[in-house]
Formats: sequence, C-alpha cells, structure tokens
Amino acid sequence: MPEVKYKEFQETLKEKSFGPVYLFIGAEDFLLEECLSTIIAESLEEGTKGFNLDVMYGSKSSAKDVLSHAVSFPMMSARRVVVVKEFSRLVGTEVAKESVSNYLKRPLESTCLILIDEKPDFRKKPFAELKKNHTVVSFDPLWDNQVPAWVAARVLKLGKTIDADAARLLHAYVGNSLRSLQNEIDKLIIFVDERSEITSEDITHIVGATKDYTVFDLQNAIGRKDGKAASTILQRMVESGESPQLIVVMLTRFFMQLWKLGDLRTKKASEQEMASELRISPYFIKSTLEFLQHHTPEQVENAFSVLCDTDAALKSSGGDARLLLDVLLHNLLRGTSEQLVDESTLV
Repeated sequence: MPEVKYKEFQETLKEKSFGPVYLFIGAEDFLLEECLSTIIAESLEEGTKGFNLDVMYGSKSSAKDVLSHAVSFPMMSARRVVVVKEFSRLVGTEVAKESVSNYLKRPLESTCLILIDEKPDFRKKPFAELKKNHTVVSFDPLWDNQVPAWVAARVLKLGKTIDADAARLLHAYVGNSLRSLQNEIDKLIIFVDERSEITSEDITHIVGATKDYTVFDLQNAIGRKDGKAASTILQRMVESGESPQLIVVMLTRFFMQLWKLGDLRTKKASEQEMASELRISPYFIKSTLEFLQHHTPEQVENAFSVLCDTDAALKSSGGDARLLLDVLLHNLLRGTSEQLVDESTLV
C-alpha cells in the first residue's frame, strides 16, 4: 500500500473508520501524538479506556505480550486499541518477527494495532509486510517555509487569526518544534482574550520577553532615532542568530505603519480608529505617534527604498549580512538612502 502523509491521513480520521493495523513513522512526534489521541478518542469511550487501551514499549515488552493483547476481544466496547512504541526493538529476534508477521496476515478486526517506529527498514520483516498490506503513515518535520502556514492554521482552528508577519515572527522566535509552537500559541490565545487577532506586538510581549533583544526593541530604538541603542541591539540580535531577512521584513512593516499613521493623523482620525486601521493594540498607538515625530514623510519614503535594496542584497549578493544591516541602520537613522559601501565589497 502507498505511504500516506500526515495531512492526507488527517482527512481520513474524520470518517471515524479505522483499520486493524497502522504503522506510524517519522520524527514529528507532535503530529503523531495528535493523530494517536484522535484515534483513541474516537474508538473508545472514556469509561472503557482502562479495559481496552494498552500502550506498550518494544524495549520493555515481548512480542508474545503484545500479541496477547492484540488478540483479546474488547470489553464493553466495539474496539480495543493497542499502541506499541519503539516497535523495532520488539521485533529484534527471528521468533518475534515471525510471530508478528503471522498476526499481520490475519489481524483481529476489533483491535486497532498502532505500531510506532521513527526509521523502519522496509526491506526486513515485518516492515515489508506492513508496507504491503497495511497503512503506513509518515509524520515528517515541516520545512521552514511550511511552518508559518501551520501556525496560521492552528490559530484559526482555535478561533483566532494571525497575520503572515506575526506567524513568521513566532516561527523565528520558537523554531520548528511544533510542540513548542503550540505551547506559545496557547499562551497567546489566553493573552489576547476576546480580541480576534494575534499581532506581532502580542508575540514580542509573550514570546519575545524571554529574549535579550527583539526586532521590536530595534524598531523602537530606530523610532526614537537612538543610534547607540539601535546599534547595540542590532549587534546582539545578529550574534544570537536572528534572521537578517526577518529583521528587514519587520522593519518594513514598522515603516509601513508609520506611513499609514501619518496619513491617518492628517485625516484627524481618533487613536481608536488608528489602532483599528493599523490592526494593532491601542496600547501601542501613543508610542508609534511619538516615533512619527522623529521621521518626516520624506524620510519614511526613503526608508522603503533602503529596506527594499537591503532585502535584494541579502537574497542575491551572498555578502556580509552584518555589513548590509549596518548600512541599513545608518540610512534609517539618518533618513537617507545614501550608499555607504561599494557593492563590490559585499560579494
């Protein structure tokens, strides 16, 4: 049978029709555990789990023990669920391989046997039989470019929304661990309370609070035109491995907010209207208005030019990212778009 990916398998779970044997493989344990929990919840009533759910480990159990549970009929339920983690360690001997292979040929339909192994060898028994006759579900870690979309989908599932910049920022802070990301999402859901959207500002308050410096510290220093503080913060961020591209993206967002805020101020919009239009907390409007006093409309427009040039240079030149960011910072603080270094020195 063809290997099934997590997303595809997730759709089949909605049908609540489970097969007698599954092999779960891959390193993304958070998604795996979620699917496992779904099968257990949909197969067993809460009051019967004590009789009909067995979670075993290949390093601590024998094939005989596992199979004795697998061939047992459920009590007060239509189904029994048997989970075997570290499955490779269960079938380390020829006798164990043979006995498990025999069961797999004619599994008990009232048992849902879920075998878990991160990197099985499908050339050997009983994995060859599992791949041929039963469902193999792979739980592969997400690529970097897939994580922000996953974050957005998780937030939406919990009844909130999050914009693309905020999702990328959360990813930058937390990394690719979906378990850690979910933990931070849970905190953010509590923090925003009745608000419908999670913003970048929320993330820096809840998640970024554990960092020495964040991109919001940098943008605030630039907003005040505090060159000494901005230079120190940028240095610490680069040394800690902060993504140069993310810094540029978030600073572009900051200057876009200043540009929109200047337009709204000209139209004499209220602070509440400004917060609503910019989709940020009213708490941040006063400080952003103060930043606007340090940046003329012409300087804000120049900022977009130097940010765009820096983004292109980071993506194409392969030059010194720190040098490019230093040039960017100098131009943003001066409100100019002068070129401080010859492009040939950046490659």
